[in-house]
Amino acid sequence: MQAFQEMWPIFTRIGAIPELDISQYELTRRVVELRKREGQDTSIPKLSSAVGKALKEPDGRRYRAIAELVEAMGGEIVIRWKDYKEVKVP
Repeated sequence: MQAFQEMWPIFTRIGAIPELDISQYELTRRVVELRKREGQDTSIPKLSSAVGKALKEPDGRRYRAIAELVEAMGGEIVIRWKDYKEVKVP
């Protein structure tokens, strides 16, 4: 999880993400929209603290929380394996 802090040094600045021209409030609103699309009943006040914590300390968060933030910012998480072995199934 240390990679999150290396990839996103902007997360240490709580309140706004100037590089993306988005506030913490707007990011929280987007996450609420994503969760409502999944059928969850949530609101900005309920998620505001969780989003703030994920921005400030991404290493201590669950994958889902970070993935939602990335999606809300219009991004995606991609995992690439450096060494892999092709296995053929008979």
